[in-house]
Amino acid sequence: MVAMIKTINKYYNKPTDGNAKGRSFFSLFSIIFIFIFLGLDSQPFADTYFDGRNLVTIIVIIYFFTMLQTADSRLRRLMLIMVPLSYIGEVIFCNVLDMYDYRENRIPIYVPFGHAILYGSGYMFAFTKWATKYDAIMKKIFLFFFGALFIGAGLIFFDILSLILGILFFRALRRKKWLTLYYYVAIYVLIVEFTGTYFSVWAWDAYTLGFIPTVNPPVGAVFLYIGGDAVLLRVMRFMQKKNILQPVDYSRPTETW
Repeated sequence: MVAMIKTINKYYNKPTDGNAKGRSFFSLFSIIFIFIFLGLDSQPFADTYFDGRNLVTIIVIIYFFTMLQTADSRLRRLMLIMVPLSYIGEVIFCNVLDMYDYRENRIPIYVPFGHAILYGSGYMFAFTKWATKYDAIMKKIFLFFFGALFIGAGLIFFDILSLILGILFFRALRRKKWLTLYYYVAIYVLIVEFTGTYFSVWAWDAYTLGFIPTVNPPVGAVFLYIGGDAVLLRVMRFMQKKNILQPVDYSRPTETW
């Protein structure tokens, strides 16, 4: 038991700068990967060939740990903690609040790993040379794009949930000083939401909490990730304060989360 804890601690706290080229690759390939794994877990694929969910679970977990090897120490720990945190979020939003339902009415094992992949992909892309070079102009473009997206969803499709979550999205962004990191994560979320619902991997209920009108999917779902990030950073601060999973064989400077 002690040996296992030490192994987990060593893996979690592995000091590394990762691989910049690898991060650039995964930040872009993840877009293609979304279509691949959701297509394999789709209802049409299951009807035509076989239920690909178990295969997808294996593929996504392998992809996650391979992607993890390119991450630097900070992102590595964020992605690892994101997995159990995402599972808790899924239980709350899917099972407790019943905001959406997965095919076969159960949360796929790969989903928490998928959330971490999306978060990591957005994070990696935000620190590419291209994203850094065009950061200022992309902030303006994203502000207009997402503003129009939320308002359009509300006015055209009467997606009240997206209007509410859109307001919370911009409020959270203001607190985070409008970092484009969260815009990029949101783009990945939009891709996965439209792809997943198109393939009938999951579907959103017409009325959230039984009375808030929405569509399938609601574009405001992007807020759930920035909200999840806020919780993630609080967890990281708590772990640092309580010395949970802190390195045992070297000293790490206090970090700002």
